[in-house]
Amino acid sequence: MRWGAAAGRSMAGKGSPYTHLPFFYSDLFALGYEAVGELDPRLETEKPLERAVPRGRGLLSEGRKVRGVLLWNTWGRVDDARSIIGTAKRLE
Repeated sequence: MRWGAAAGRSMAGKGSPYTHLPFFYSDLFALGYEAVGELDPRLETEKPLERAVPRGRGLLSEGRKVRGVLLWNTWGRVDDARSIIGTAKRLE
């Protein structure tokens, strides 16, 4: 839906940068994840998910720029993830 509106504005001569960040989530009983931004397996993983405990996060980057964040059983951090995408900051 957002792509269509952005394309329509551009065709009407009122284009602006498309800044929408993709977001997806899934829950299965007590397990869940939230994915923000670009999650592409070709990107470098900055912080591997913790395997010993089913809780963690992964930062996917290209160079030093964060492109996507995968939050695994880490609730309430989506806004934090959105704020660091496109920057060189890291989610602590």
